[in-house]
Amino acid sequence: MRPDLPAPPRFLAFDFDGTLTDFVAADIHALDTLRRTACPDVPQVEFENRAVDEIMAFHARVEAGVADPLRQDAERLGRTLTAYGVTLTEEHLGLYTRALVAATVPMPGAAELLRDLRGAGVRLALLSNAYDGPAQRARVQACFPDVFEVVVIAGEVGALKPDPLPFRGMLDALGLPAGAGAYVGDSPEHDVRGAVAAGLSAWHVHAHPRVRERALAGGAALSVAKLADLPRLS
Repeated sequence: MRPDLPAPPRFLAFDFDGTLTDFVAADIHALDTLRRTACPDVPQVEFENRAVDEIMAFHARVEAGVADPLRQDAERLGRTLTAYGVTLTEEHLGLYTRALVAATVPMPGAAELLRDLRGAGVRLALLSNAYDGPAQRARVQACFPDVFEVVVIAGEVGALKPDPLPFRGMLDALGLPAGAGAYVGDSPEHDVRGAVAAGLSAWHVHAHPRVRERALAGGAALSVAKLADLPRLS
């Protein structure tokens, strides 16, 4: 047990994409499902690369205040398909969303970790940096049905990590102070910095040693390579 946590902690809160599930793998599956229906003659890698470029460009527009974050999928997929002479339809959006939800699966050890924590009486919360609340909640529920007592989507709060506002909203929903638990995430910039700014102990999980070094330098209480390496609380 880490010395900066109560023993036992009253709650643990988690990031979703990149920590408990692999968004990149799910997104690649969903994009290929869309490509095979909308423009099957386009090479898979070319389509994926364009879609990645479009989502990065969309994030830049959101940060500049010139794009509505709730239109992420419509704008990103619409611009991607337009490049190949295809107009995005509601059917396309639904196809991508269903494929994304279906491909959202737990990271190795995630389901077992959450089960053990609940068995030990630790309250569980989730804070995701997603824009679209309903779509992200569907993915969370499909992957971890009825596991989390509190689910906060940063886009619904109106501020994205590392802003401390969504972290504080999560704590308010739990009715607990920051010192009663910890936040677990994979990003030194978004998860660690935001958690520390909100007064939370930050637990970091990432496979790459350089990323773990950045997390510790940024104030993480600990940084491990995989979920199974987190302190056992039961």
